Amino acid sequence: MKTNTTFLQNVKQQATAKPASELERLWQRIDKHTKRNANFEIKKSTLFNQFKEQVEPHEHHQARMMAEQIIHLSKFIQRKSLTIEQRNELVDWINEDLEYLSGHPFIGELEIEKVTQIFQSHLSKHNHDTVNAIDSSQLNLLRTMLQQDFPGLELTDEDLREIAVNPQKLYQHLDEQGFGEDEESDDDAFNPGNAHAEQDEDWDDFFDQFERFDRDEIKQQKTDAKLEKLFKSSQLNKMYKRLAAKLHPDKEPDPTKKAEKHELMQQLGQARKAKDGFTLLQLYITHFDDDVDFDEETKANLIPLLQNKIVELNKLHRQQKEGNDPHSLVWRKFNGRSKAQIKHNFTNHIAALNSECEEISERLGYCTTVKLLKEELNDRINNKRHMPMSFDDALESMFNF
Repeated sequence: MKTNTTFLQNVKQQATAKPASELERLWQRIDKHTKRNANFEIKKSTLFNQFKEQVEPHEHHQARMMAEQIIHLSKFIQRKSLTIEQRNELVDWINEDLEYLSGHPFIGELEIEKVTQIFQSHLSKHNHDTVNAIDSSQLNLLRTMLQQDFPGLELTDEDLREIAVNPQKLYQHLDEQGFGEDEESDDDAFNPGNAHAEQDEDWDDFFDQFERFDRDEIKQQKTDAKLEKLFKSSQLNKMYKRLAAKLHPDKEPDPTKKAEKHELMQQLGQARKAKDGFTLLQLYITHFDDDVDFDEETKANLIPLLQNKIVELNKLHRQQKEGNDPHSLVWRKFNGRSKAQIKHNFTNHIAALNSECEEISERLGYCTTVKLLKEELNDRINNKRHMPMSFDDALESMFNF
């Protein structure tokens, strides 16, 4: 884009001191922020290309090794000599690795779905065999336990077997039989005033939010009205018509320039449709060298237009740094104050990946029997903190999953 010296000089001459200074300051900030965002994107892309060349091959190798480990460990799920706790730890271990790979953006051509299917196949067969082995006395025990918590709940033996395999099925049956509907808490039943007090607080929160929304909505409407008026001004309309005449592709014989003008014309049309006066100004200043002479009202309405653009550029910059796209993830993890620091970050990460791959390779080499796997599982169990038993854990304990 051409330097907007003529425009800024004209604004200084034609407007009063305060508006001219404000317009110039805003335009300079826009130019500064635009360059900042562009430079930041270049730095991100450069770092990402270095990562792909130096680090990503090691990421791919780690992913393949973890997939091999998942497939290897899955074969032990059906071994009857594993205790309940050991089997649970084994399944948790595999699920942790699968979750890691599923959320990893740099696993290369690894087909994680196939790895997951292998694991699910072994797990489903184990669950199927275990559920079929549940006798009637165990089912009645589960039925009694559930009916104590949910009086009147009716479940068939098949329902109970489904719940034993997947405890989430219980909530489906509770919903189907109407449990949890039209119930009030003991506190509300004891003191109805509590419910009214909470309702009053809810209404207060609602009206507070409504008032904030109303204020924001009114503020936005005022801004939109100014921008609408600015875009419909005779001056901007004249600028639009001049641009449309100059950029129209039908008047261009050269095929390359014709395609360029076609894109510019689409950009111009989109700017008019979206009432994007800033883009119109940019296009005009880029393609015309003559002075832009705005009246006082147009100059005043230009200020919110430029302020909005600054807000958009700052928002874009935050997204550049905080996004979850691969480029942003690499930037946050490996960027440093110097090239030496970035190289150090790469080296340390590669070393960690290689160390984990060596550990997996060693495990795959020696952990070929249930006895040796049990030692690994016991070490993992002992390293974990003791947590209260959940409902799912209780079911697994009852039915020896």
